[in-house]
Amino acid sequence: MSFFKTNDGVRLHYQFDGNSDHPVVVFLGGYTSMITTWVAQVEAFKAAGFRVLRFEYRNHGQSEQTDKSLRISRLAMDLANLLDYLHVNQFTLIGHSMGAMVASQYISLFGDRQVNVIVTEDQTPKMLNEDGWQYGVKDSSFARISQISDSFPTTKLVKQAIPKELKRQVSDGYVPFDFEKNRPLMIDGIVQDWRDVVRHERIPHLFLAGGASPMYPVDHAKHALELQGITGSAMHVFDGAGHIPHLEFPDEFNQVVLGFIKKFN
Repeated sequence: MSFFKTNDGVRLHYQFDGNSDHPVVVFLGGYTSMITTWVAQVEAFKAAGFRVLRFEYRNHGQSEQTDKSLRISRLAMDLANLLDYLHVNQFTLIGHSMGAMVASQYISLFGDRQVNVIVTEDQTPKMLNEDGWQYGVKDSSFARISQISDSFPTTKLVKQAIPKELKRQVSDGYVPFDFEKNRPLMIDGIVQDWRDVVRHERIPHLFLAGGASPMYPVDHAKHALELQGITGSAMHVFDGAGHIPHLEFPDEFNQVVLGFIKKFN
């Protein structure tokens, strides 16, 4: 296990796999996730010539438990601290769910000059619906923030059965997640709006969606792509997948994402 300390003194767990002279891909997990959520991607991406960096957010997995700075902006700063610590100057960002928020917040704070490509998996740039934007959580509004947050722990996120061996690997070293303690982080993510970040990106962006996602309408990827409008950006829908295509259809995920990011690395 490898650990580092953020600039506000929180000890975080990370893992860096692959050849040191290969281009770096940073995997950013969702809310509650551990680095093992990407176990089906690590070897495939290494074999394709990439170095894989994963880390666990504060209060996630083996990282330190704290009540300090439970906000998406702090997680993006933690990512920046880790990249500085490892002297990583150029990289691709792949973010699932809340990890997509962290990627967008990173670009909002630090720009996209060092980012080769961004890939976001089943995450709309705005979770709350309003007039002119109906691609967030179903029936969502500012009035329903508490219900959205409180219902998440009981939401079945996958629509496809995950093979037993893969499920075992993902659960390896499982650390219980404290939903009540981390509620401020969930609330912070729910109320954010990254449409302006997407609109002003200057890099290729692959928008991924689960065709049967319990979180968002499948059209969120199409409309986010239209919002960004960069030549070379694209979208892909995993037919029948729920909210975690990289575990439900790992081979398809690896093929689609590697095919995309190889064009720009």
